[in-house]
Amino acid sequence: MDVEIYHFKKWTNYVFWYQNRCFEIKGLWLHYYWDTDDIGNVIRGSMNLKNATAWRISEKNLHLSSHNLIYYLKSGSEKVMDIFVRRLKELNVIITDS
Repeated sequence: MDVEIYHFKKWTNYVFWYQNRCFEIKGLWLHYYWDTDDIGNVIRGSMNLKNATAWRISEKNLHLSSHNLIYYLKSGSEKVMDIFVRRLKELNVIITDS
């Protein structure tokens, strides 16, 4: 099974705002970690991508939702976000552009 790692800022809360996180797509699951040292050890959160939807807010911003869970993601690079969105489409995630 292929594992892909992406680096985004993820909205955490109103105290810490957006924080750098590592995201891993493994099968139909998106896991996130605080940093690369956590990968394979401590999953901080997971989202099943089977029925997920996403809204491309801008070239570098994406809101990803599955059931009652939403991840607000920011990328430092339009290219990285394009690659991530392309991968989500391959997994049949419905992407809507704003």
